[in-house]
Amino acid sequence: MFSLEAKIRTETAKETRANKRTPAVVYGKDVPSTSISVDSSTFLRLYREAGQNHVVTLQFEKEEHPVLIHEVVRHPVRWEFLHIDFLVIDMKKDTEVDIPVILIGTAPAVIEGNQIMQSLQTVTVKCKPKDIVDSFELDISSLEHVNQTLHVSDLVVDTKKHTILNNPEESIVSVHAIKGAVEEETETPTETEASATETSSEDKE
Repeated sequence: MFSLEAKIRTETAKETRANKRTPAVVYGKDVPSTSISVDSSTFLRLYREAGQNHVVTLQFEKEEHPVLIHEVVRHPVRWEFLHIDFLVIDMKKDTEVDIPVILIGTAPAVIEGNQIMQSLQTVTVKCKPKDIVDSFELDISSLEHVNQTLHVSDLVVDTKKHTILNNPEESIVSVHAIKGAVEEETETPTETEASATETSSEDKE
């Protein structure tokens, strides 16, 4: 399990960032909303490893709390963390998290010149904190034709540990023809069509 030290914050957010710390708030089970701060460099390293789908032991005021990184706000240009929300969780109870869906395999439809469009990047899952995973994999090797789609129901998960809350019929990934190829195919007449057109013109003369 990952761990992170925090301090109670009394200064402004601007002052906190000037001291190379990131302002944050922690709240949840048996913990009232509390303003804290964490070392910016330390949190960056942790976030790269843990992301938002791993339980972190947050230490402050001589206490330890299991938390999830519930929300982060980042600078639109420098991409540094401006604020963090930590959610205290009960390790014995289910919690809801968004878990990324990763596509694996090669779709025959792509080899044929089509493209894959992933419309759903994450699914919302209810599970025990200890059962949170980095991602779910979806094999796309069955996608052979244009307009073929894989849905949430096609995800292979351990139903004893994970309950997916999305609609089972919600589309995750589908096959689309490349636009240029469709237009070319539509606008360019076949030899048979061209021949028929010429014959028709001759008949009229």
